Amino acid sequence: MHGEENVIKKFHPHPLFYLGFYLGGPILSGVGYYFFTPLAWAGPLIIILGELLRRAETYYVTEDGVVHEFHFLATRRVSAEYRRIQNIEVTQSFLENLLGVGNIHFDTAGADRTEVNFRGVKNPYRIEKIVRERIASSA
Repeated sequence: MHGEENVIKKFHPHPLFYLGFYLGGPILSGVGYYFFTPLAWAGPLIIILGELLRRAETYYVTEDGVVHEFHFLATRRVSAEYRRIQNIEVTQSFLENLLGVGNIHFDTAGADRTEVNFRGVKNPYRIEKIVRERIASSA
């Protein structure tokens, strides 16, 4: 993230979004312990990989717009300025709704696809409200 932008909110995907890694690791370790010992070692590695991937994804709500950064082995940064955002869509499955986690999709002017995605966001409607307030104040 560049220092010239004023960050209003910075966050990572909620750990529940990576639940497959956190549950798959112990299951793989248990199966490996009883049937194939090398798999027992893979379990903790899967948990660590899941956490590294979760922390590699960072979402920002800034003074100028929204930013999705991914820093793992490679780096990717996608951003959208408030003045270009035309639609905000919040989606939650039944389970995500129960857990208070969801996805936010920001569509921008002149694009035929979703420009910026925030996945696994805790309290997605609160983030949507912050962005809508910023859009209204920048207009």
